[in-house]
Amino acid sequence: MKNPFKKNDHTVLVAGIAIASAAVGALAYLYLSESGNKTRKTLKKKIKEIAKNAAADVIQKKAVFSRKKSEVPAEEAVN
Repeated sequence: MKNPFKKNDHTVLVAGIAIASAAVGALAYLYLSESGNKTRKTLKKKIKEIAKNAAADVIQKKAVFSRKKSEVPAEEAVN
């Protein structure tokens, strides 16, 4: 039989509610205030710049890898 006096642990629930309410507050600020509009535009530019740099890095690493792969020594290519 279950103990009716044992308390349940609701730490995860409380933490989830706190994080969700903080996220909703941040979104409300970004979409409902005039300064939030400016902030949103600035964030959009920075995110595009970060994505562009990340894509360039991936392409550069892929090119270096394919160059290394194509430079197989002659003795390995024969075997």
